[in-house]
Amino acid sequence: MFELTDKLTEAELEALAKNFDHHSPEYREHSIDILDHMQRKCPFAHSPNYDGFWVATKAKDCLEIAKNVEVFSNWPAEVIPALEPTLMIPINIDPPDLYDYRSILNPLFSPAKVKGLAEFVRATAEDLMSKIIAKGGGDLAEEYALPLTGIVTLKLIGFDITDWPLYTYPLHELIYSGKPLEERRAASGAMVERMREEIRRMKAEPVPGSIVEYLYNVDMAGRKLRDDEVDSIILIMLGGGLDTTQSLFGMVSVFLGRNPDRRQELIDNPELMDSAIEEFLRVFPPTQGNSRRATKEVVVGGRTIKPDEHVFMSYAAANRDPDEHRDPQKIDFRRETNRHFSFGLGPHRCLGSHLARLEVKTLLEVLLKQIPNYQLVEKGVELANDLGTIAGFKHVEIKV
Repeated sequence: MFELTDKLTEAELEALAKNFDHHSPEYREHSIDILDHMQRKCPFAHSPNYDGFWVATKAKDCLEIAKNVEVFSNWPAEVIPALEPTLMIPINIDPPDLYDYRSILNPLFSPAKVKGLAEFVRATAEDLMSKIIAKGGGDLAEEYALPLTGIVTLKLIGFDITDWPLYTYPLHELIYSGKPLEERRAASGAMVERMREEIRRMKAEPVPGSIVEYLYNVDMAGRKLRDDEVDSIILIMLGGGLDTTQSLFGMVSVFLGRNPDRRQELIDNPELMDSAIEEFLRVFPPTQGNSRRATKEVVVGGRTIKPDEHVFMSYAAANRDPDEHRDPQKIDFRRETNRHFSFGLGPHRCLGSHLARLEVKTLLEVLLKQIPNYQLVEKGVELANDLGTIAGFKHVEIKV
């Protein structure tokens, strides 16, 4: 799933493009081929699925939509199909209110704040990796990336870091599991109630330096945040902090496991790590795209979008746009210009991008240093059932 293939005919690709469904098994297996075909043949297409929606695959169109906050709204959701409308701060908040929330949240994830976490992140990664080495192998998703992102996120929020499984697994299974949807929703619902109880406890007994303490004390536009606002912000931090980063790392570890020459390239040239991570973000975006709802009629990409119609901005396609990147299907660790959309676009760009980069870099550096010759156990490498929301692997089993 990492490169173009010739497994589908043009007629088959045309049919999949006309019936575009990023949650389908076909997209799971052939997303690169489908999106490439759409960019060549129908760069701004309409899908009949999920009550109908538009699909933008060119970088310029995605950028135009994301920046046009006067027309395109994030409410009720930025995913297709939309889930039950729920206040998700700041994701579902439109300007100008969005800017008030961003003004108090941006400082929490500044480069300086993230830099202060570097030693803790590395020590956590090394501890988790030592356990995998001790038993001769393990699952890089379940036993390495997921625990690390869970522990780091809970530390920031102020929760007990030993409780990471109580939050990480319900959210992970909601996206990746093949279990019945109602079962997954029940587990995630119980997790949310636990989260709220913990937040209320911390409101009464503040944890110095925690994000929860900060949110209850910060002034936003001359007022304090309500309980439901704090709950929503923390829930977004959990959702955004746990699965997206581990998804990227899973993609990278599988790619490098299957391409030992590229792995050796990084080992031999550690100075390439930062540019390699940007390239991995470009070609393996965890978030495949986001949607917007038109609030008035507008023309984009030569198409007329009517009020209340939804547009899906395919970051996975835009990141491989030949108008933006030379030889876009090639994974080039030395790529000099690399404007990708994997952290979103416009005023809703991901708050945690600096933290995500730190975590992925640390996970990868510790892996390559301690197990430079790791081998994938292919029968234990399992892609998520549905790649439409977060694209990654459920399991990445290795042996030392």
